[in-house]
Amino acid sequence: MDSHHLCRTPKHDDALAFSTMLWYQVYILGKAVAMKSRNSMEGALEGIKVLDLSQFLSGPRCSEMLCDYGAEVVKVEPPFGETLRLWMNLVPGQDRGMTCFHRSKKAITLNIKHPKGVEILKKLVPHFDVLIENLAPGTLDKAGVGYDNLAKIHPTLIYCSISGFGREGPLSHRLAFDLIAQATSGVMRHALGRADRAPGVFFGDLVSGVYAAFAILAALRYREATGRGQLIDVPMQDVMYFHDFLSMQARAIEPVKDKTREALGGPFTGLFTTEEGMPFWKSYRAKDGYIAVVFLTDRQWGIMAELIGKPELKTDPRFANLFSRIANRHEVQEVVREWMETKTVKELDKILAEHRIPCGIVADTDMVNEDPSLKAHGMLTSAPDKGYGKVACPGIPVKMSASPGKITSAAPRLGEHNLDIYSQYLHLDADELERLKKDGAI
Repeated sequence: MDSHHLCRTPKHDDALAFSTMLWYQVYILGKAVAMKSRNSMEGALEGIKVLDLSQFLSGPRCSEMLCDYGAEVVKVEPPFGETLRLWMNLVPGQDRGMTCFHRSKKAITLNIKHPKGVEILKKLVPHFDVLIENLAPGTLDKAGVGYDNLAKIHPTLIYCSISGFGREGPLSHRLAFDLIAQATSGVMRHALGRADRAPGVFFGDLVSGVYAAFAILAALRYREATGRGQLIDVPMQDVMYFHDFLSMQARAIEPVKDKTREALGGPFTGLFTTEEGMPFWKSYRAKDGYIAVVFLTDRQWGIMAELIGKPELKTDPRFANLFSRIANRHEVQEVVREWMETKTVKELDKILAEHRIPCGIVADTDMVNEDPSLKAHGMLTSAPDKGYGKVACPGIPVKMSASPGKITSAAPRLGEHNLDIYSQYLHLDADELERLKKDGAI
């Protein structure tokens, strides 16, 4: 026996046993409370606080997604409002559109170009888990509230920066918008098949916002494991290039590009971007509109030949396989076009779908906003608004069984939650806020 054991007494053992039992009961109680808390969570990101200094589309889309799943998002705008709000206020009532990107958020005003505004931001940041910004490169650094400075105040902060060309590289200083990101990444040319028309969908902004949200979730998991925050750099050009399949593929197959050109009758990147396109991956004109259709495989081509009423085309050497159909694409396209033009889009949609040929009517805005599939998925929903009653907005696109997320309100008015947020986190009262407002700080 060691000396420690010899010193122990029955009384000592009883005390040790009691303390061990007490500790275990506390541990079990803590686990039960934690489990109850987890089971009562409505949103997967409940408890996460986000300070959103971004504007227009990319940053707001990022914070919107976090908000939909339960994060508390405080939108920070200059006293006159951010870019999108200014656009939306050009026509009375058009501000309803703000709800497409800012539903369920809270809103405050803050002038980060004012010394007092900078100090307020520094005091606010430690109360939040995440900061999002997509301002002109260097804006926050010049104000003394860039990542390096804020990380000293709040080491576990997750700071997400979205920009046109990132924080490194020869173009990092340049201003950029969605159009610039799509143009410089190759997506604009490949998406439209032409370089002289601006894209009608803001992929550069919106997709970058989604990637930023994904990165924030990854950073939250990393912080949970290590206790450390970090800087997230989201260059929109990089995100768009990551979606430019044709450019990526061209680079990957560079060693065999000559063989590819020989087999396909042209460069790989030109297959889908020529004006006529590929007949098996194309939108065709019907009697009353257009329908998109895909028949890549030999089986699908065989079905198409039967539907067209020319089953002999299944065994025709000119169309025997994908390569021969590419080589003779003009003939394939003409045969399919003639058939398509004899029917309405609804007739084609029904026939093709019944035969398991991938297809879809090329929808305009009115058709999309009445689409039965989108309705069934809850994508054509609305949010309660204190002024307008209800405001139409998109639903939550990704469905989760246990924590589906929810939309609690329409977009907030400019500075609507100044008193709520500043009193909650900085203990400022209405009189102090009024003085700061007159001073131009908020």
